[in-house]
Amino acid sequence: MIGILFKEGKELVPDNELMEMQTEVLFKTDSLGRITEINEPSNLPAPLFFLGRTKQGNRIHFNTYFPESYKNKIIEVINQDQTTINLAKLIGILNKVKTISNLWVGPAYVFPENFMMTSNAVKITNENKELLEIGFPNLLEQFKWRQPFFAIIKDGRAVSVCCSARKSTKAAEASVETMEAYQGQGYGTETVIAWANQVRKEGLLALYSTAWDNFSSQAIAKKLNLYSYGIDLHIS
Repeated sequence: MIGILFKEGKELVPDNELMEMQTEVLFKTDSLGRITEINEPSNLPAPLFFLGRTKQGNRIHFNTYFPESYKNKIIEVINQDQTTINLAKLIGILNKVKTISNLWVGPAYVFPENFMMTSNAVKITNENKELLEIGFPNLLEQFKWRQPFFAIIKDGRAVSVCCSARKSTKAAEASVETMEAYQGQGYGTETVIAWANQVRKEGLLALYSTAWDNFSSQAIAKKLNLYSYGIDLHIS
């Protein structure tokens, strides 16, 4: 599938615009398009560099403190090959700016317009959020800004949860987690379906991204037949 057969309202959304929407979900930017902070209330600094690669081109964003003298070198490496990313060369250049401590790379997906799956996952609200206390106490602290929440309930507690990792005015990205003892039973998939249906009801695009080495997360994307619009890479 090339291009995009995807609707946001009445307009077709190309892959490269979907990638830009994901950038807006993940990071805060300044007036020059430079990434400044992670798009969370914690105000953590943004990565040194972000690359979103699609069939229709690249979306490149540098941190505000990234030196101008190195930007063209990074862009040159990226443009040398549109099919692979030369991580060794990129990291070699970036290490001259700042010692690299973290790298994320993986596929980015979006729920298609004709997505019709349903789920029995339970919506978690203020009235029943105590169900998160045993398995996901950290999410209680983030409950307000990571809406909507859906969970599979077993043994009187939430054992698998999907909520919003981050959101913008146009899209939200999924975050799914399942307790180890309950993994491999399809619970994560059920929560993601319910989350995506609710996000789309709210008029937002439902995005889903994962790392290449997270095979269980990629399996969910495959089960749901999500549309892969590109690959994103961020390095800190």
